[in-house]
Amino acid sequence: METQNRRVLLVEDARDIQLVVRNALDPFCTLDTVSTIKAADAVLHQESYSLLLLDITLPDGDGFEYCQKLRNQNKFSDLPIIFLTGKTELESKVYGFEVGADDYITKPFEPEELKARVLGKLRRSKSVESSFMSKGFKIDYHLQKAFMVGDAGKETALPLTPIEFKLLGHFLKNEGKVFSRQELLDLFWADSAHVSKHTVDTHISSLRKKMGEKGGHLRSIFKQGYSFSVPKGSEDHVAGFRI
Repeated sequence: METQNRRVLLVEDARDIQLVVRNALDPFCTLDTVSTIKAADAVLHQESYSLLLLDITLPDGDGFEYCQKLRNQNKFSDLPIIFLTGKTELESKVYGFEVGADDYITKPFEPEELKARVLGKLRRSKSVESSFMSKGFKIDYHLQKAFMVGDAGKETALPLTPIEFKLLGHFLKNEGKVFSRQELLDLFWADSAHVSKHTVDTHISSLRKKMGEKGGHLRSIFKQGYSFSVPKGSEDHVAGFRI
């Protein structure tokens, strides 16, 4: 199987949950387990992992804060992170994605569902481009940062949240296509059934402001959704490229 030998780190202090996760994933990937944030930090800086399963309530700290800390470090900016937690409140789920999680699984969970979501994430993250440039923006997946590129090639970092970063990259790659609110929820909020469609409006509005003058190119299409397109005659002079 293509995901065999991929290493996954589980940060979880409950032994029964550790056992369930191990039984679900062990045949398909190598699973290491630690019970504290301190231990996780030490292991992550010594070993290389393909995915992190992270509890939120841990003996020595908060998983939300630790996820955000990892996202601010270049080494871990593109490490897939899945919260595995007993926090079922909508506010916790939304906040989990805000601080940079790729998925959010609540306890109790079905082992088969956990396996499917973990393996799906491992497959999708197998090959990821480093960066690309389009329409005066540069998206750097390694740094998890977006930049505005001026006429002289000067790059100015945009203060985007993790979801705003993903939204901008998605619209730039799909110029002219219209995406409904539900499609965007399904793409960027894994537990979209429990997130209001107005959440999309809030993030789009914030993203537009941070895009400056080019924010007007991210348009609301009546009764359809959102689309990014640059009118002919106002094309950016910087050619697109991929690394």
